[in-house]
Amino acid sequence: MTLFHFANCFALTFIPPWIVYKSKLEDYSTVQMGMQAACIYAATQVLQMVLTATFVPSSAGDQRFDAAQELMKAFISLADCLGLQYLFQQKRTAHGAAFIGLTWATTESFLHRMVPLWLEAGSMQFSWNHTIISIEANIGMITHACFALLVWMYLRRPQLRSQIAVVVISQRFAVPLVTSYLRHEAMAEWPFVAVGAEVAMALVLMIVTRGLLSQLEATR
Repeated sequence: MTLFHFANCFALTFIPPWIVYKSKLEDYSTVQMGMQAACIYAATQVLQMVLTATFVPSSAGDQRFDAAQELMKAFISLADCLGLQYLFQQKRTAHGAAFIGLTWATTESFLHRMVPLWLEAGSMQFSWNHTIISIEANIGMITHACFALLVWMYLRRPQLRSQIAVVVISQRFAVPLVTSYLRHEAMAEWPFVAVGAEVAMALVLMIVTRGLLSQLEATR
C-alpha cells in the first residue's frame, strides 16, 4: 500500500508537467534552454534562502500566521524576476516563456518535493500531506508558467506594464497571505481548504494571463 501511495504521489507530481511539455511545448524548447532555466532557478532559490535567513526572523518552529513574515518572504520572492529577466535577454516566444516556467516548476518539485515523497510517502504511516504536496506541485506548474509569461510580456510590451504589475503584486503578495492564513489560522484543521483556495487563485491567474496574452496579440 505504501509503495502504491508513493507511486500515485510521484505520478501526480511529475506526469502532468511531462504531458504539458509533450503536447504543447516540445517544439519550442531545447535541452540547453531547459538546463539553463533549471540552473537559474536554483541560483535564485539560493539567493532567496540567503536573504530569508538574513532578514526574516526565525519563528523557532512556531506555525502560527505572521503577516509581517509572509510579506517579507513575498518581497524576497520577487528575486525570481531577476532570474527570468536574465533568461529573457535572449529572444523568446510566448511558448518559450511558458516552457521556462514549466522548467522552473519541475525543478522546484525535484528540489523541494522529491525527498519528502521518497522518504515519507513510502513509510508505513499513511498521510494526506503527501497528496497535498503533489497537488501543490500542479498548482506551482500553473503559477510558474503564468509568472514567466507575465514577466515576458512586461519586458516586451510597455503599454501593458501597469496591468501586469498589478497582477504580479497580487500573485506574489496577496496569494501567500491568504493561503498562509487559511493553513495556519482559519482552517488549520482542514488543509484541503487552503489547497482549494490555491487552486482557485491559480485558475484566476491563468485566466488573467490568458487575457493579457490576447491583448498583446491584438496590439501587434
